[in-house]
Amino acid sequence: MTAGIAAAPARLRITRRGIQIVLGLLWLLDGVLQFQPAMLTPRFATGVIAPAGAGQPGFIAVPVGEVARVIGSQPVTMDVAFGLIQLALGGGILCARTARPALAASVAWALLVWYLGEGLGGLAGGSASLLTGAPGAALLYAVLALVAAPRRGAAAAAESPARWAAAAWAALWLGGAVLQLLPGRDTNATISMSLAMSGSGAPAWFASIAAHLAALVPASGVSIAVDLIVLQAFAGIGALRGPRVRLAAVIVGCGLSLVYWVAGQGMGQPWSGLATDPNTAPLVVLLGFAVLGSARRGPAGEADPGRATLDALGAR
Repeated sequence: MTAGIAAAPARLRITRRGIQIVLGLLWLLDGVLQFQPAMLTPRFATGVIAPAGAGQPGFIAVPVGEVARVIGSQPVTMDVAFGLIQLALGGGILCARTARPALAASVAWALLVWYLGEGLGGLAGGSASLLTGAPGAALLYAVLALVAAPRRGAAAAAESPARWAAAAWAALWLGGAVLQLLPGRDTNATISMSLAMSGSGAPAWFASIAAHLAALVPASGVSIAVDLIVLQAFAGIGALRGPRVRLAAVIVGCGLSLVYWVAGQGMGQPWSGLATDPNTAPLVVLLGFAVLGSARRGPAGEADPGRATLDALGAR
């Protein structure tokens, strides 16, 4: 029996259906978060929506402010509607028969939320970075839905994620490197401030972690900023290179994302009562898995290390 199992090891494959299932569960989580008691009050408008337009150009600030006004006037009705929409999207994606239309609907909803709920992820506000959650969770929901969307006539359960997932990953990380170069994000002091702010309003145990991390960053200079720029550039460029470099780039990117999730994004601040999603890092990690799952074999039949690693894990 042992020999038989060894001869046909289980294979851990990343398929479009696998990405859909994780995405559907995340939408369900977001829907549940909409029903937190604080979200059913005007705090949803004043503490979540309105800040997304603060310091942004008029084409963002004005519509975001109007949405905040409408939600603030009917917080229960609007919040319940948003929660039910997201629960429906999650359930629709989890059901194989309705996954295709649900994914399409999730792209439209995510882009709407990205604009009117997240203010385009703060990209035009002058302080956004991957460390603090750029380019916004909603945009990544839309990208992942497209990466996982089944092609017509294809079975999502056996189909690899879209090959352009690597290009999306590269754009994310190279864009993050560019953001890190811009004024207001390019010094150790600004990074330290972002780390300290991630603990604002957090429980004592997390606030102490944030304060400790902020204290580790040198008070002057640009050394940490340069390190982040180099790592982000490698994560982006490496995904477009050969199999071994791509695997290393995805590992670096996923590792950075998890560090950012704790150090800069406060793990989505679930303790605030106003969290609407887990922030961007879990979605970036999911995109990284999609990149590995979409990779083909190398030249002359060389096995892709990313796929081989997943196979080895599955065999265990």
